[in-house]
Amino acid sequence: MLPPYEKVAVANSSLDIRDQLDHHRHRAVAIRKRHTAFGLVIAAAGVGLMWTAIGTTSMADALRNPELEGYFYRFLFGILVILCAVLYIRAAYRRTEKKFSRISKRLIVPPLVDSMVSGAEYPSDGTNGRLGCSYNADGFIPASELLKFPIFGRLSKAEKYTGENHFIGTLGAADFQMSEISAYRVERQYDSDYKRKEQFFEGLVLIADLPHDFGGTTVIETRKGKTSGSLQRAGEALDGITYDFDREFRVWTTDETTARDLLQGDMLEKLARLRGQFPKNAMSICLHEGKLAIAIHRVDLLEARGMKLDEDSIRNTYDEIHSILDIVDLLHLNTRTWHRPAT
Repeated sequence: MLPPYEKVAVANSSLDIRDQLDHHRHRAVAIRKRHTAFGLVIAAAGVGLMWTAIGTTSMADALRNPELEGYFYRFLFGILVILCAVLYIRAAYRRTEKKFSRISKRLIVPPLVDSMVSGAEYPSDGTNGRLGCSYNADGFIPASELLKFPIFGRLSKAEKYTGENHFIGTLGAADFQMSEISAYRVERQYDSDYKRKEQFFEGLVLIADLPHDFGGTTVIETRKGKTSGSLQRAGEALDGITYDFDREFRVWTTDETTARDLLQGDMLEKLARLRGQFPKNAMSICLHEGKLAIAIHRVDLLEARGMKLDEDSIRNTYDEIHSILDIVDLLHLNTRTWHRPAT
């Protein structure tokens, strides 16, 4: 069982982390102010161009008199300069916020996940000693691991495969990996310099080796949500789970018996909770030959908006990660789900 937020929050209330966050926030604000000042200087230059054009002659005269056309174009150029200044300031704001969000994520999420995993409690079965995880900010799940799942088959066509925020750990007897992944290829049109980016997947992925042996493949997919590419399916469509579940999810399986054994009680509740944490994002869950994969499209854990990171943001990130690890937790413990003994 995963620990409650209160226990995790106490373990992660380090003053050192908060001091580092404050340092990076103040630095980001200072950088943003410098960019804003530079943008305002550019905007002032644009206003100056417009003012000199207006002060020299009227726009009506400039349009009628060819000799004064230069003032009219100066006025238009001044407007263009102001627009460029606004876009520059806006881009600077977004860039500094994105950088602060990335730094915040790397400071808070790793100890948060580690505390959740290492603080999990299970019956005395010899697995507690394997609880814990490691973190690599620049690492990611290898493509070879994802290609073991049918839903990621199209990733073999990707020319560019990158990621970040890689977690490797053990929850009970289940080994897992989690990271953000981006896979795509760039196609150049024939006899043209135009390039088209084909995105296969972008988002958060968790994979786990479960301590139970079960056959077949079951794919659970949300009906709605933002996608970054289409993942594959396997087997035949399966309906009639429950009315509420069928409204939110679609199911395909190569083993109907295993799928129906899986999609009962606690699992339906965990999937509904997972969906509630990511209501706007498409997701796919795949169980394949003793392995689990959860893919959530276009998700950004602990996104700091406006360089504000409060307790609610951290609690929301805890709930998001908890809802993902909860699936692993349930499948690890619920040996009744599998109709074949563990090997």
